[in-house]
Amino acid sequence: MDNIMVIYDNLPTKVKGFTMHHAGDDYYTIILNSRMSHECLLNTYKHELRHICRNDFACALDVNIIENVVHK
Repeated sequence: MDNIMVIYDNLPTKVKGFTMHHAGDDYYTIILNSRMSHECLLNTYKHELRHICRNDFACALDVNIIENVVHK
């Protein structure tokens, strides 16, 4: 997966991370909260990769529905 960049940033503590999809060039940026533990960062990274692999960014569903499905 050479179309993914990972960035660490000081996000609010309630946000573990998120992904942005740059549709024009089919590129993804995963932003991880640098305040989190290594274990939390790894789990969040895997979670965000699942969104990318499932092609959730092309889905018209509400983000809450997508999150519920990914967490199952």
